[in-house]
Amino acid sequence: MNGSSSDEEDLAGKKDDDVAADLVKIGEKGFNNRILICDDNRDIHADFLKILNSGAKSSADLVLEDFEEALFDGDPEFSSSKKIPAIEYQVDSAYQGKQALQMVDQADSDGNPYAVVFMDVRMPPGWDGIRTVDQIWRKHPFTEVVIVTAYSDYTWDEMVEALGVNDKLLFIKKPFDSVGVKQLALNLTTKWNLAHRARQHVVRLEKEVRRRVEAIGKTLRGM
Repeated sequence: MNGSSSDEEDLAGKKDDDVAADLVKIGEKGFNNRILICDDNRDIHADFLKILNSGAKSSADLVLEDFEEALFDGDPEFSSSKKIPAIEYQVDSAYQGKQALQMVDQADSDGNPYAVVFMDVRMPPGWDGIRTVDQIWRKHPFTEVVIVTAYSDYTWDEMVEALGVNDKLLFIKKPFDSVGVKQLALNLTTKWNLAHRARQHVVRLEKEVRRRVEAIGKTLRGM
């Protein structure tokens, strides 16, 4: 089974009321900013934490600010003097593939799933990143994944064959730059949350349709 499983297939294994409860529980927490880093190199985890949760402005932040100022120069709605709050994420670490799968399972069970997983490819002696992503997507197909690698262990065709064509999969190469990581984290957590809200809306609509159908059925039986 590859990572191209549809949302409907994932929801089919649960009762409608259970699905609705899970979605509401997540929605009550507001914006989901949970990120899991899976890499056997502890220095890589430190790099991600420094990039994603640094309170001070880095060179990457300054580059983004310069770009914004050039893009919106002259726009009265935009002012470079405005204080833009730092975006921070809830970042957890896994050092092997099986550990990552266990953490994703537990997070989902707790109703607080990971929105994004940054996944290394080589993690001896256990599962490699491709196998780990495949295992995660078997049960958690909504998870956004970024493959992080310094090697050419898999060709593009091999990865597509292993994981399927999936819009929840992106790649970056080591050494990665901080701007790229920040962009991926922000864009993918936002994407996850928008998709989650859409699923909530669909579940609410389906419940309302069932309620109205049942009401019509009772009316007809009473005639």
